[in-house]
Amino acid sequence: MSRVLSLVTVAFAASAATLGIQELTQTVVVNLKDPHPIEGSVVVAGPIPHSEMASWLDAIVAPASREETGLWTELGVVETSGFTSLLLSVHGQLRGSTNGGGSVALVLVPNQENILRALAEGEVHLELEGGADPVPMEALYFSGASERLTIGFPSYRAFLYNTTERSASVDAFVYLSQ
Repeated sequence: MSRVLSLVTVAFAASAATLGIQELTQTVVVNLKDPHPIEGSVVVAGPIPHSEMASWLDAIVAPASREETGLWTELGVVETSGFTSLLLSVHGQLRGSTNGGGSVALVLVPNQENILRALAEGEVHLELEGGADPVPMEALYFSGASERLTIGFPSYRAFLYNTTERSASVDAFVYLSQ
């Protein structure tokens, strides 16, 4: 029995050497005194959101070209602080006769005074845009989604434009994520 035990011990020692088992080394851990002092109470009321969605349903959008910014339909403000990217989507139904195709788009313009002033003058700057393009002439319904876009401002104003020759009932969605 001792011979078997000796052989097992020698085999273990040989395999340990080939596996590269190292000796224990001493490690020192230094805890700094209050590296980030926090005063008062800290409360996390619930899970921190990873994403959020803004949406507008059944917005009626009259025909207007991309260049006719004064005729765009304004939806409201999208707060983007705390998020790094977004996805724009539109879905809807065209109204009236079936003359002429075109596109329906959702445009986010930074909610900054000088950029909005340029928009009022007919120039679109630093926008994020996505939509349904092209909408065929005979289509009744349309939908579209853009790629993931990077957020650069803490808030944006949302607008819709419609280059078809018909008015449209549009559902617009902005999906924000980190």
